[in-house]
Amino acid sequence: MIIHIGLDDTDSKTGGCTTYTATEAAKQIIKENLARFLDYPKLIRLNPNIPWKTRGNGAVALTLEAEKPEAVFQAVCRSVQATLSTHIDAAVILVSDEEVGHLKQFAEKALHTIVAMSEARSLCKKAGAYVKLWGKGSGLKGALAAVGNRLDGDHTYELLAYRRPEYWGKPRGIDSTSVYTMDKQLGKAVFNNYDPETGRILITPHGPDPVYFGIRGEAPEVLIEALSLLKLNEPIDRWVIFRTNQGTAQHLMNELNPKSLKAYDSGYVRGIVSSRAAIERGGHLFITIEAQSIPIKCAVYEPTGPFRKIFQQLVEGDLIEVGGGVRRATAKHPKVLNVEYLKIIQLKKVLLPKKPICDLCKKPMKSKGSGGYYECRKCGSKKRATEFIEVPRSLKEGVYLPPPRAHRHLTKPLQRWGLEKHGWDGKMISKWYWFSDLGDL
Repeated sequence: MIIHIGLDDTDSKTGGCTTYTATEAAKQIIKENLARFLDYPKLIRLNPNIPWKTRGNGAVALTLEAEKPEAVFQAVCRSVQATLSTHIDAAVILVSDEEVGHLKQFAEKALHTIVAMSEARSLCKKAGAYVKLWGKGSGLKGALAAVGNRLDGDHTYELLAYRRPEYWGKPRGIDSTSVYTMDKQLGKAVFNNYDPETGRILITPHGPDPVYFGIRGEAPEVLIEALSLLKLNEPIDRWVIFRTNQGTAQHLMNELNPKSLKAYDSGYVRGIVSSRAAIERGGHLFITIEAQSIPIKCAVYEPTGPFRKIFQQLVEGDLIEVGGGVRRATAKHPKVLNVEYLKIIQLKKVLLPKKPICDLCKKPMKSKGSGGYYECRKCGSKKRATEFIEVPRSLKEGVYLPPPRAHRHLTKPLQRWGLEKHGWDGKMISKWYWFSDLGDL
């Protein structure tokens, strides 16, 4: 029997890690030979603009073939119980393959808007799902969304390596030069390993969770090679390859309605630049576009660095597309779209008047400033310019992103635009995991 197990919210803002819990569950399934994996564990990042999310807003789904589904479910629940952090609202669900298609729409919604707990409970009931909740059980929404997201379109992979318990909470050690070398050697097969502008290493997190590092790439085999190229300063406890929606911009495929922007929604909108960009206090940039005759204020924050300079070169009349999340309105500020990417669709031609020649003196005339008139220095005659010169724009049509250090998990790097996958062939490499206490089982 084919089953799908989802789990979420086994972490908190102060510790724990849902993917680590998933590796514990996978280890028990493998060790006890409870089921056969039909897919890599799937790491599904959900709407990143939800303010009450845990750190990465990621949930995990396992697709398995099992003779005794309930035994597998109980094993996963035991793994969750054993790794629970404090103040958690975890959930584990099991759904049969026949019912999983009913969760697709819910999974899509969870990428770009707020989903209700009541809807999640209702779907579980209709699907006849096994359900186990801890605390408030709000992880039920993420668990359902992870199971419902089949990653049957674009996807990437991440090899997540974990620390031994005695190293938890201590600074992570990894040779930065080996990261640069690995990135250069593997090229576009991997992404977001470091920030080119600052040299900052991006594969290591900074929190107290057990993750040592994560290498993101286009294929499992590449990640195994990447791992072999790194020089590490501490032993690895385990590593597992996940199939994931990271780097796909899956949360920004929803077109936002300018007439009904909802706080915390994610998506994109197309419009005409209606006012030039301005940098305000704190170094944050704001620009207004008009979509369906409705003005939308867009924000580009200081940490995005050179990304702001692109917006400063836009002029009124440029047709652009911006993707991001809607920040709620406050007493002092209206709703704002926090920009994650910019796509310039059409640049407006910028024309400057060519100085006219005086009809009498045959000399170039000078601008009078107001009214668009020009005056002859010699005879004082006036006239308007009748010829114009197109000023070259330094910008080009295309996609622009912040530097990698400002990317979210779901941000699609520039190198991936045009290289999207269109499905999964269902094939798995044999060595997709390693556990120090299991050896090469």
